[in-house]
Amino acid sequence: MHSPSEPGSAPSERSLRWATWLDTNRVRVLAVSVVLVLLCGWLSSRLPVYGDFSWLLPPDAKSVRDLRALQQRVSSLGTLLIAVESDDAALRTRTAEQVARRLRTIDPKLVASVAADDAKAREFRWQNRFLFAPLADLQSAHDALSSRITEAKLKSNPLYVSFEDEDEAPAPKKDAKKQGADKGSDDKGSDDKASGDAPDTRIEELRTRMRDAEKKAHESAGLVSKDGKMQLLIVRTPFASSEVRLSRELMSAVRKAVQEACAEVGPGCSAPQVQDGPVAKAAAGPTVTVGLAGDVANGQAEQKSILSGMLLATVLTIVLVGLGLFAYYRSVRGVGALLWTLTVGTLLTFALTKLTIGHLNLATAFLSAIVVGNGINFGIVLLARYFEELRAGRPDLDALAHALGGTLKGTATAGLTAAVAYGSLIVTQFRGFRHFGIIGGMGMVACWVATYTVLPALLAVARRRGMHPRGEPKSGQALAKLYPSRTAPVALVSLALLLVSVLGAVLYLAHDPLERDFRNVRSSSAEILAIRDWLDKVDRGFGRGISGGMVIALPTQEAATQVAARLRAHDAGKQDQEKLFSRISTLEDQLPTDQPQKLALLQDIRSQMLQGAAASELSDEDRRLLLPPEGLRALTTQDVPVELAWPYTERDGTRGRIVLAGVGLHYNTWLAEDLRSFVNDFRKIDVQGAQVGGSTFVFADLLDSMNTDGPRATVASMVGATLVVLLMLGFSRHATITLLASLLGTTMMLWLCAVMGIKVNFLDFVALPITIGIGIDYAANLAARHQQTGESPRQLLSTVGGAVFLCSYTTIVGYGSLLISENQGLRSFGGAAILGEFTCLAAALGAVPALLTRLTASRR
Repeated sequence: MHSPSEPGSAPSERSLRWATWLDTNRVRVLAVSVVLVLLCGWLSSRLPVYGDFSWLLPPDAKSVRDLRALQQRVSSLGTLLIAVESDDAALRTRTAEQVARRLRTIDPKLVASVAADDAKAREFRWQNRFLFAPLADLQSAHDALSSRITEAKLKSNPLYVSFEDEDEAPAPKKDAKKQGADKGSDDKGSDDKASGDAPDTRIEELRTRMRDAEKKAHESAGLVSKDGKMQLLIVRTPFASSEVRLSRELMSAVRKAVQEACAEVGPGCSAPQVQDGPVAKAAAGPTVTVGLAGDVANGQAEQKSILSGMLLATVLTIVLVGLGLFAYYRSVRGVGALLWTLTVGTLLTFALTKLTIGHLNLATAFLSAIVVGNGINFGIVLLARYFEELRAGRPDLDALAHALGGTLKGTATAGLTAAVAYGSLIVTQFRGFRHFGIIGGMGMVACWVATYTVLPALLAVARRRGMHPRGEPKSGQALAKLYPSRTAPVALVSLALLLVSVLGAVLYLAHDPLERDFRNVRSSSAEILAIRDWLDKVDRGFGRGISGGMVIALPTQEAATQVAARLRAHDAGKQDQEKLFSRISTLEDQLPTDQPQKLALLQDIRSQMLQGAAASELSDEDRRLLLPPEGLRALTTQDVPVELAWPYTERDGTRGRIVLAGVGLHYNTWLAEDLRSFVNDFRKIDVQGAQVGGSTFVFADLLDSMNTDGPRATVASMVGATLVVLLMLGFSRHATITLLASLLGTTMMLWLCAVMGIKVNFLDFVALPITIGIGIDYAANLAARHQQTGESPRQLLSTVGGAVFLCSYTTIVGYGSLLISENQGLRSFGGAAILGEFTCLAAALGAVPALLTRLTASRR
C-alpha cells in the first residue's frame, strides 16, 4: 500500500476526475460561492432570536399550547414596572407624575394601560358606595331609622304614654361631632355592637364614615410603598414579553419619557443618561432614582444579552480559529481558503435555518460559534493532506486528487457521526434541542460539502498564485516524539482506564446528576442583575405578585366563578404558609357582595327617609351622603371601569372569563422540588377546559422533558454513531477501536463531571450525545488513515495527529466561546463540552495508535 509520501502511487480515477473538474471550473465554483455568501448572509441576518424559555418546548406541550392560546385571548400580556425612589416625598411625587404623563402618550401598540394610582378604583367605589357598604352597616342604619320613625310616630300620638322611670335623669346629649369622633373608626358596623347603640348615634357614625370615604375617594395619591420612599408606575403591554422588537421599542420610549420628565422637574431631578445599553437603573438626580423591572424589562435584557454574546462569541471564535490555523499551516493563502470555505458552509447553514425553522432560541443562538469550531475540521484534514502530498513532490493536480481521495472516508465518517450526534437530538420532545440538532446536522453537512467543492477550487487558484507548503507541522512531530516507543503498556492502561471511567460514569448517572436550582441557568449581566435588584425592592415595598403569577382562562364566566371557588376552597382554613395560592381574583371580585339583600334594604331605607317628618329633617348633606338614589340596581361586570377590568378583559372585549392567581408564598419555584410540588398539587384541582399560562408550568414541562429526552438522545447518538462507523470502516478492528476510543472519551467526561460536581441542566444535557459524535471524529480519522497506510503510531501522529489536534483546538474554541455568555446554563454547556473534547482527544491520540498497533501485531 502506497503512503502519501510515495510519489509513485497514482490517485484513484474518481478522485482524479473530481479534482480535474474542480480545477477546470474553479472560477465558476468561486463565483457561485460569492453569490451564496451574499444571499445566505442576507437570509441569516433576518433570523430572529427568542430568549423565552417557552421556545425550548415543543409546540404541542400543554404549557406552550395554553400560553399561545392565552396570547391570542388576553389583551395585556407583559408588565413593566417603573419605580421612583426618594426620601423627598414631594420630589418623588412630582417626578412620578411627570413620568406617568409621558407614558400615557406612548403608542397604544406598545402600552395597553398605565397605572399610577388607584383613583379609578376609589372613584368607582364612591359612586356605588351604598352597594359597597357592608351589609351589617346597612342593616344597622335601617334599624336606626326604623326606631326613629317608630318613636316619632308614637310621640305624635296623644294617647301615647311613656312607662320609663321619670326619676331617672336623661343622659346628656353629646355634641354630634364629638360623638362621631368618640366612636371613630373602631366600630366596623358589626351587628352585635351596633344593636346596642342609640339610633342617633348609629346614624351619626354612618354620616362620619361617609364623609371619610368621600374624602379618600377624591384624594390624589400614587402607588406608594409601605415605607413611603418608593412610588410605582405599572405599564401593561398588549404584547408578550417575548416579542423582541416591540419590547425594544417600548424600553426605548420609556427611557426617553424618564429623561424628558427629569428635565421638566428641574434642579431636583437630572435627566438619566440611559440609552439602549446595559443599564436598567438610572440616577434621575441627587435625591431621586428611577429603576425598571418586570418581565418586559427582563425579557429585553435577556434578548440583548443573547445577541451581544452571540456576536462576540462568533467573532472571537473566528479570530482564535484563524490564529490557530495560521500557526499550524503558516500559509496566508491556505488559511484564507479555509476561512472562506467555512464562511460558505456557516452562512448556508443559517440560511437553511431561516427557511426551515425560522428562528433561533436560547439553546441555538450560539450555534454559529459551534458550527465554526466543528465545521472547519473537514477542511483542516483536507488541507493538511494536500500540503503533505505537495511536500512529497506530487504535481498539483495529483496532490489535490490524492488529498480528496485520501481524506474522503475519514472526514465522511467524522462528518456523518457528527451529523448523527446532532441529529440524535431530533428524537427529543425538547424543541430547543431538536432545533439544535437540525441546525447542527445541517451545519456539518453544509461544511463538509463546501470542503469538497469550494476549498479544492480555492486551493487550485491559490496554488497558481504562489501558495506553497511550509515544512511539516511541528505539532505532529511533537506528538510523535512524546509517544512511548512501547505500545503494550499504553494499550493496557487505556483498557484499564476504560473500565474505571465506565464505573465512574454509571455512578454519576445513578446519583441524580440533574441541576435542581433553576437560578443556575439564568443570565447574570449587569442589566439583568439591576432589574432583579429593583424587583426585590418592589416586592419588599408592595408585596409579591405585582408582576408575574398565572392566568387561568375559562370558556364562560360561570366556569371562571366555579374554578375560582374551587381554588379558594382548596386553601380554606389554612395558614398563609400552607396555602397553594398567594392570591386569587376574578372580575366579580370588583363588584359588591350580597347585592340583592343590600338593594332590598336600601330601597326600604330610602322610603323611610323620605316619609313624613324624617324627610323634612334631612339636610342637604344627608341627602347627598345618606339618601340612597332612586333606581339603584345590581352592578354587573360590564359596569366595572376599564381601568379595573383590563386584567380580566380579552382582546375581543369579552369580560369575566379569566382568573388570576399567584403561587403560594412558601414555594420557591426556582427549585425543582418546589416547582414540581406546586404543579402536581395544582393539577389535582378540577380546572377542566381551562387554559393556564405561567412560567411555572413552562419550567415544569422543561423538567419533564429533560428527564426523558436526555437518555433518549444519548441512546440515539450511540446507535447512530456506531452504525456510521461500521458503514464507513466496515466490521473491522479499525471500527472496533474507533468505538472503544469514543466510549473511553465520553465515559471519562462523565466521570470527571462527577469529580468536579458539574450538574446537568436543560441547556447542557446535550453535551453528552454531541460528545459521542464529535469525539468519534478524531479516532475515525486516525483509524481511516491506518486502514489506508498501516503506519506506525508515531507516523500516524506525525501525519494526521497534528491535524486531529488542530481540529480539537478549533472545536474547543467554538465551545469555549460559550464561556463568555452571560447565561449560566450556556456557560455550563460550554464547560461540559470542552471537558468532553479533552477526554475524546486524549483517547484518540493516546489509545487509538497503541490499540491499532497491538491488534495488528496480534493478527499477524
